[in-house]
Amino acid sequence: MKRIALLVMLIAAAAAGSTLLLAVQGRPDDSPEYFFTRLAYSENGDRGYGRRVAPGFVCPEFGGGNFFPTQSTGWGMDYPGADCKFLGGIHRLTNLRVTANPNVIDIMDESLFRYPYAYMVEPGGLDLTEPEIERLREYFNRGGFLHADDFWGGYELENFAYQMQRVFPEYPLVALPLNHPVFHTFFDITEVMQIPGQNAGCYGGPTYERNDDREPRVLGISDDKGRLMVVATYNSDLGDAWEYEDLACYPEKYSGQSYRLGLNFIIYAMTH
Repeated sequence: MKRIALLVMLIAAAAAGSTLLLAVQGRPDDSPEYFFTRLAYSENGDRGYGRRVAPGFVCPEFGGGNFFPTQSTGWGMDYPGADCKFLGGIHRLTNLRVTANPNVIDIMDESLFRYPYAYMVEPGGLDLTEPEIERLREYFNRGGFLHADDFWGGYELENFAYQMQRVFPEYPLVALPLNHPVFHTFFDITEVMQIPGQNAGCYGGPTYERNDDREPRVLGISDDKGRLMVVATYNSDLGDAWEYEDLACYPEKYSGQSYRLGLNFIIYAMTH
């Protein structure tokens, strides 16, 4: 029934004439319904940061297995492993037709507007240019949705909040209550769990990464009509939990929660 309801919601969103397309494209025998789109952005003033693994990576296997490739840095942290694994999880849990490979898009790429959901990692070092600020503002105003993940401690939170304020001075970044619809679009999320990186998950020790602020929070920015445009999983690392779900040492409670949250965010983005 959830599969049927999801498809009905996606069709309704398309029929409503949303400015953004649902990103349905490809060959007739392929025709994916969803693209996992990772944003490439300026970080610490360096446009090349995070490009050690080139965009356009082809996953050697779909969705899981013993696949832990060399990852990149900056906006490419956990890329491409997390992207490949998460795409498989979306397919298994919803039966949505998804692309078999990651989809990396630069903020200034005109094709950004084809994808209503975007994922950004390590935004604690985000350093947006003025053109990128204008582009993101247009993206959100046209119905876009951003999930920001894997940033820790007061300094990184302060920088991310500042960069988002440059995009939308009129809308604050606030903690989302657990009764917010984004926590109940597909799964019912009843707690904000701290999702640790691979080492903490596998080998124990603190699940937080910065002593100045240890509390996990899910933050958001909404427009004046209440539509959530940005969700941020602060003091958590969903990307690591997606990538390392197949490691026996990484606890299922973290990987399960990360998949539930990620899927809820996607469905919210595609239906609001």
